[in-house]
This record gives sequence, C-alpha cells and structure tokens, in this order.
Amino acid sequence: MLRTDEAFLLDSTRLGEADLILTLFAREAGAVRGVARSAKKSRKRFGGALEPMSRVRLSWREKPGRDLHQIDSLELLQSFADMQSDPELQSACGVMAEITRTLVGENDPDERFFRLLGAVLEAMRDGLGPFPAVRYFEFWALRIHGMLPDLARCGGCHEIRGGREIRLSSPDLSIRCADCQPDGGMECRVPGVDSWSFLTRAAVEPPIGLADMEKACRPGGTLEWFLRRGLEAFAERGFKSYRHLRAVSSLGDEPAAKA
Repeated sequence: MLRTDEAFLLDSTRLGEADLILTLFAREAGAVRGVARSAKKSRKRFGGALEPMSRVRLSWREKPGRDLHQIDSLELLQSFADMQSDPELQSACGVMAEITRTLVGENDPDERFFRLLGAVLEAMRDGLGPFPAVRYFEFWALRIHGMLPDLARCGGCHEIRGGREIRLSSPDLSIRCADCQPDGGMECRVPGVDSWSFLTRAAVEPPIGLADMEKACRPGGTLEWFLRRGLEAFAERGFKSYRHLRAVSSLGDEPAAKA
C-alpha cells in the first residue's frame, strides 16, 4: 500500500553503490525505515532531500512482516543543511536524531514530539546555540513522556517549594527539599540560579527564548547531568552521539562545572 506523510530524515546508510537505507520520523506514522532504490542517482525522486534532518514529503510502500519498507520518493519541504556546516550544530542534530530514533516507534505517531523536533531545528537555524538546543530537546522529550517532576513541589514531602533550597536528583529525575535530602550526595546537586532559571523557563518559552542560556547548558554542567542522565535512564541506554558533540565543542575539554 502506497502511503504519504510529512517526515524528518533522521539517518541514511549506504546499501550497495546507489541504494540507501533511510530512517525517518513521520508525523502520522511514527518511525519509518526503508530502502530507497537508486537514491544516490535519482535526482527526480530524491534530489536535495537526503541531507540529515531535512523535512520532507515522504512516499513509501509498506512491506508487511518485513523490517524495511520501500521508499519511493522524498520531496524537500524544508532544509536545515546550511546550518549544519557548523560542526557543533551538526553534532547537536546528531544527538536529537539518535534520541528520536530511540524514543519513537513504528506506527507510533507522536504529534507533540514531531512539533518539538521541528521547533528546535528552526530555532537553531535562527541562531539558537547547540547546547541550549540539546538541553531544551532533552527537557521536552522527558516532559512529553511524563518523566519530569513537578518543579514547584518537593518529590519527597510534596510541599510547595516556596523559597526553600531544592536539590535535583538524577537519574531518577526527582526534586527534593533540603529537609528530605539533607546530605546531598553523588546523585544529588543543588542547581545554580542559571540552571534553575533554564528549567522554569523551558517549561513556558519557545526554544529560541533560551538562547541566552548557553553557559548553563554547557557540557559537564548540572543541566546536562540532570537531563541527559534522566533521559538515558528512561531510554535504558546511553547515547553515543553525545561524545561527538563534546569532542567538536570548544568547551569539551573544560572541567565539569555545577552551573
């Protein structure tokens, strides 16, 4: 059966001289993985639409009982190729693509997650840095899946936080007041003003609004520790693409900081 849908191209793997195995996130179909025959040669069916994270009109034929479907064509709707000439932005896209491939299943549409990916990509194109982009994506990936706690209440006593000092616990993604978690420990951190500001603002602002939070979102900081570890615990796996993002970053060799 021939199907069409709007989708983001997450990954492509070469198969022989001209074919590609494509992995896409479709708005109405969820994850779609299939073989695009002669994709590297056919400009009519795939021209300009094979760059990572391209927003495309996808046409494919389902192959029931098979792991791979048949990808007939991709029509480019929106390109994010130019911004990925920046190695850090390209690596940030790789992180988001890996997270999406892990969390989205076949025949498992997720409209909110689809809109999240599009919003963060557009914000990056408009100037959002790679680290606020990834932290925002992590935050909302967790929130969409019901994994983030109520930021206004202690997860132990359930009292309203008010002006009391709070602590973030990872990887269980909980918030504790000093009374419920008096000793801190390796799995608990007191967030700095900037880290707490990011968490509260990310809940209500679009991604481009967090462009001023680059420092708090850097590798090794409290936000990465809290959000990334929580996301990897939820997914029950580590994400290899983070290593590449850190490697290409000018911040990658700095010591860990508790922002």
